[in-house]
Amino acid sequence: MITVFGATGTTGAPLVETLLAKGADVRAVTSDPAKIGGLKAKGCEAVTASFTDLAALEQACAGAEKIYLVTPAHLDMRQWKANAIAAAKAAGVKHVVLATGLGASPKAGLTFGKWHSESQELLKESGLDWTFVQPTYFIQNLMWQAGSIAKNGVYYDDLGGPVSWIDARDIADVAAEALTGADHAGKGYGVTGPEALTGDEIAAVLSDVTGRSITSATLSADEAKAAMVAGGMQDEVASAMVELASIAPKGYLGGIETTVSDVLGRPARSFRDFVTENRDAFVQ
Repeated sequence: MITVFGATGTTGAPLVETLLAKGADVRAVTSDPAKIGGLKAKGCEAVTASFTDLAALEQACAGAEKIYLVTPAHLDMRQWKANAIAAAKAAGVKHVVLATGLGASPKAGLTFGKWHSESQELLKESGLDWTFVQPTYFIQNLMWQAGSIAKNGVYYDDLGGPVSWIDARDIADVAAEALTGADHAGKGYGVTGPEALTGDEIAAVLSDVTGRSITSATLSADEAKAAMVAGGMQDEVASAMVELASIAPKGYLGGIETTVSDVLGRPARSFRDFVTENRDAFVQ
């Protein structure tokens, strides 16, 4: 049995499908009772658990040999991960595949890198087998702007430098291999896409695929933070996101990792592939 936390999230949802396609027994965990029916319809066991409910977390882990652990970006995410790791250990789980972020390490200088590193070190100290999946920015985040791109023909760039965007489905596939394959314990997998794109290059891809004239406009750090807070993100977390984005102009978010091809034996999905697949969302 493999327990998947965040089973309706950006990486958890495709991970559940990939694991089921591999023939694995899957227990999908969500905090929203309204989503249980949809998860069960996929052919897996489904349960509800809050990251603050230790008993529910332990029950979600009961009988599982491995778990996939991911939490939303939140001030409490370190405690949430700590709670899930403790529950996993108490339930007899052997191996935890933990989703963190590219650059997470004890030497990290950025807030998110430090937060993710704390969780990684806690898992190492737990005595459980571990694998870290450390992605860069998700291509799926582009869909947050799909409506405005379709309406206004403008991609708002809050990064200001090249980013090696990764398709969340590739993250899920790497995690699935770590959960079902051999020799992944004790490894950290930095996960990126096959190329790094600037805002202007993203606009060019959107223009080419849609046949429209789509331009790129700079979004300032203050504007980006305000938009995130307006969308419900905590102020401190939004500040950490802006801090992360600030290193893009220096090229620090544009590195390319070969993890997808190394682990899966196939190329990572490209930004153009994603836009082509979702073309209609960017056309009014």
